[in-house]
Amino acid sequence: MNLFAPSTHLLLVILLPLVGAGVIWLLGSRGVQAVRQSAAITAVLTLIAAGLLVLRYLASSEAVAGQPFAVLSVPWLTGGIFDIRLSLGLDGLSLWLFGLSALLSLTAILVSWDAIEEGAVGFYMLLLLLEAAMLGVFAARDIILFYVFFEFTLVPLFFLIGIWGHEERRRAAVTFFIYTLAGSVLAFLGLVTIVLWNAAHIGSITFDIDLLTAGLAQHPLPMDAEGGYLQWLVFLALMVGFAVKVPIFPLHTWLPLAHVEAPTGGSVDLAGVLLKIGIYGFLRFSLPMLPDATALAAPWLFALGAFGIVYGALVALVQQDLKRLIAYSSVSHMGYVVMGLFALEPVAIEGANLQLINHGLSSAGLFALVGMLYERFHTRSIANLGGVAAKAPWLTALFVLFTFSSIGLPGLNGFVGEFMILAGSFQRAWTGVADGLEQQYLVLAVMGVVGVVLGAWYMLWAVERVFFGASRLPPSQQPDAEPEESLDLRWHEIGALAPLAVFVLWIGLTPASFLGPPAATVRKLTLASSNAFAAQMRGQPRPPHPKPTCLPNRPARSLSLSGIWPPSPPPTPPPADDNIRRNASAARARGGAGSGRPNRLPGRRLRRSPVGLAGGGERPGHRPAAGRGPANRRCGGLLRADHPRWLLGFDPAAGLRRRPAAGTGAGGRPLAGSGAARRRRPPSRHRRRGGHLSDPAGRPRGRRPGQRPGAAVRGP
Repeated sequence: MNLFAPSTHLLLVILLPLVGAGVIWLLGSRGVQAVRQSAAITAVLTLIAAGLLVLRYLASSEAVAGQPFAVLSVPWLTGGIFDIRLSLGLDGLSLWLFGLSALLSLTAILVSWDAIEEGAVGFYMLLLLLEAAMLGVFAARDIILFYVFFEFTLVPLFFLIGIWGHEERRRAAVTFFIYTLAGSVLAFLGLVTIVLWNAAHIGSITFDIDLLTAGLAQHPLPMDAEGGYLQWLVFLALMVGFAVKVPIFPLHTWLPLAHVEAPTGGSVDLAGVLLKIGIYGFLRFSLPMLPDATALAAPWLFALGAFGIVYGALVALVQQDLKRLIAYSSVSHMGYVVMGLFALEPVAIEGANLQLINHGLSSAGLFALVGMLYERFHTRSIANLGGVAAKAPWLTALFVLFTFSSIGLPGLNGFVGEFMILAGSFQRAWTGVADGLEQQYLVLAVMGVVGVVLGAWYMLWAVERVFFGASRLPPSQQPDAEPEESLDLRWHEIGALAPLAVFVLWIGLTPASFLGPPAATVRKLTLASSNAFAAQMRGQPRPPHPKPTCLPNRPARSLSLSGIWPPSPPPTPPPADDNIRRNASAARARGGAGSGRPNRLPGRRLRRSPVGLAGGGERPGHRPAAGRGPANRRCGGLLRADHPRWLLGFDPAAGLRRRPAAGTGAGGRPLAGSGAARRRRPPSRHRRRGGHLSDPAGRPRGRRPGQRPGAAVRGP
């Protein structure tokens, strides 16, 4: 293994926090200080390694083309029908989120330096495990691996809130876990449906995200009644799972409680990184894989984003707890990201992608500073604080900086993202929607502008009440009698916040350096949904669903990434005359003309032979069964690949086969005592007496006029 290969570099970055957690466990007996230092050293090394990997990506040719970088693919579970791989890699979409995870993990450790005295070993181990999970979820290129990291982020934060949180920590931890776990299960069901749908067309199961994206572009999930609206149902499952993570109004109710009760380090990771996984999921899965459903749901999600902006701002305006105020501001600011994403306008989507990083920096800095205020004054009540600027000027200066970043002051990072989102939203409202939707889109875009005003109102009002004026602290909450210099920032707090402040200024002054690397990847992932939405707004009908694909019987074969894509063409069916000859031969074998046995069962129609079914031929003059329609939901005796119940009878190793009829065994032969076996005997109401058929009363029926002696007698 080449230790300098980008793929090895990426793997080492993800493994470093896990190694650091093991070292902390070994050093637990040496005291709290040794544990803190070990955690900080691990986070610093991880940040340096992640930064070098980001620089290697920016200098590579993959950055220009928008291709994955540092791709590592190792077989994990490839036996039988599965092809699950330890597949990692970075592209433009995951690049900055990967670096942000490493940066904010160091911030979370440093802001907890003096706050955690009891259970420090477990606390810092959980923080490092959470860092490894956050790094992994943005680097995963396999759906199963993505879901493993996606779920693994829940466990450390659940314990961080439940053990080291505040008064209502247990209720907050349980609420957080139930909400996010329920959403994750729904999202997983949607992703598994995508995998199985793709497998129905290519004959093998793969969980590779890139292959699935390419596969669904060739054979999309159906969006019509004949296909059971499968694409729409899968989109709804993914939407709920990712919307809980964002969170999108009205699925946000778990977030304020989790933020208020979480320790400072947990709030930093939650607001800065974990909320971004939902938007990342939309960009990675929903928009490229389900474009028609995305286009149909985009106006509604755009509206939910606008309502979330105003709702979060109005609720934040009346809060008296400073930490709860910033929690509701996160709901409002994530509404901008949702609004920009589902405007499906390129400038708005790129602004939303940048706003993920901007919000992560500003909200993490604000939550860290609120935790520092609580350590000094033992309260978060805005009514009880005041005059902090006189006692902690540097703390006040950084709080004001992150406040200006949050409200979008020009020259800081927040302005760039919000301006691009609002510009793209107005552009969509004026030029990119149907005539009947122009007014609605314009009103929603104006609501985004109103949110900017409300955000400046509640944030600046909170700064004025907390940091300026006379102190309103009661005597019981006054800080200990120490020199006033001790109330200002300490060395580890400066180390936690200084990198965030640098990036706030860097992005605000040179935004092109952060907009350029992800642009090609983001446009590629959102192109299908943008085109589908544009066609929908122009009133053009969606392209017809691809012609149903009948999957032939395939021999079982081992699965691997090679040979999965592109799929091999189905075998050419034999000519029609051959099928007719085969049907005739099979009919004679069963007892047809000249065989001496009746060709048809009493009261039954002649059924096509298995040979004819497999070959795709039909007897001349055959008429489909009534009520099935022209599509007949079958083709050549095989389940159609776009049938809504195509999962029934699915054999991944052999393709889609027709399910055997009830009461039949292998080859279609009836089982003894089954209904199919009984139906092959004469009907029960035609009992034999003395070699003749009789009616239920026991009277012999005799032969009909013109009937040959010895021929079978039919019922009426």
